Amino acid sequence: MVRVRRCEEGFTLIETILVLSIVMVITSSIIFVFSGKMEEKEERRFFRQFHLDMQKMQAIAIGETKYTSIKFAENGTKYRGQSETAILFEHELPDRIRLSSDSKLKEIIFHPNGMVRQFGTLVFETKTGLKNVTIHIGNGRLNYEE
Repeated sequence: MVRVRRCEEGFTLIETILVLSIVMVITSSIIFVFSGKMEEKEERRFFRQFHLDMQKMQAIAIGETKYTSIKFAENGTKYRGQSETAILFEHELPDRIRLSSDSKLKEIIFHPNGMVRQFGTLVFETKTGLKNVTIHIGNGRLNYEE
């Protein structure tokens, strides 16, 4: 009599589905936690870039001895840097950040000596609340407040 040997290696369908569902739950919880961190990083990146753009426009004003400015669009979703003769750059604000309509300052103008022509506070609406960027009269120093 010939005995047939059955090979029972591997996993059953139910075991595989159970393991996959556990992996999906763990993955979705990790994605949920990290999405908030990504928004924070995007916000920090924007304010860092804005600070660099301010420094760039001030340096161009001094180096080329001409007026430069950073001007925000009416809807507060983008801004551009320009000199007397040309637009130097234009940046879109991230989706969750925009210049508030309550912001009194909509344009920053640098004199050829690097001084700021007007001072005030830019108010940005972010997902985490309002952020203020205060521009001091004189050499264009910036303060960031939450």
